[in-house]
Amino acid sequence: MQVIGLLGYVDKYDFALNLAKTLNIMNKSVLVVDATLDRKLKFIVPALYNVGRSYVTQYNNIDFAVGFDSLHDVENYMTDQSINIGLYDFVLIDIDSPKGYEFFRNRGFDKRIFFIDTSVLSVAKNKEIVQAMKVYTPQDEALTAIKVLYKAYMSRAALTYFEDQIQNYGIKWDEMEYEVPLEEQDKLVDIDSQFSGIIDIRKHSKMFVETIAALTAQLIGDVTAKEVKREIKRRKD
Repeated sequence: MQVIGLLGYVDKYDFALNLAKTLNIMNKSVLVVDATLDRKLKFIVPALYNVGRSYVTQYNNIDFAVGFDSLHDVENYMTDQSINIGLYDFVLIDIDSPKGYEFFRNRGFDKRIFFIDTSVLSVAKNKEIVQAMKVYTPQDEALTAIKVLYKAYMSRAALTYFEDQIQNYGIKWDEMEYEVPLEEQDKLVDIDSQFSGIIDIRKHSKMFVETIAALTAQLIGDVTAKEVKREIKRRKD
């Protein structure tokens, strides 16, 4: 089981859904854990048959854990349901605050994916998350992460300021970096998915599909982005 931290003060729940679905297309079992302050996934993932504040529900062949205060609480809940959390191939944890990082780090992260957008608020809030990451990273270990950037059009001066701020995070970035396009097509597809209940990667923009395929291939490790894209195109559900 790989535990992947989806970190950053960015609205990335749609990306988490699409990444989970792509891993599922590649025959990987996935649990998505919502560790955001607003618990946004509970408004998106259907849970009509669940009772209580915290629950695990299935949606599009993916399991979602919503309303828990720590990964330990998720494990206890699943143990009560006679489910072994260790049987998942991937656990994706959506974290957007220092508190979320503190409470959901107990198993450690096999990989950290750090999401950044170019707003001043995101840059500032992400600094707080980075500080929490540093607190729980041994001093003799480098703080590493994969960068995913929601990049908007910026003036040269704004871009210079932004890049300087990101450099000051003190994170050793993975050689592979990813950009998420801010395309109207992708926004419309995600909205349609929320209402239809069907996550269809194929309807996204070419750049989005290439990004999600490349990141999925990196997480799995023994497939190429080209192979992932081929499976996305073949999938009809």
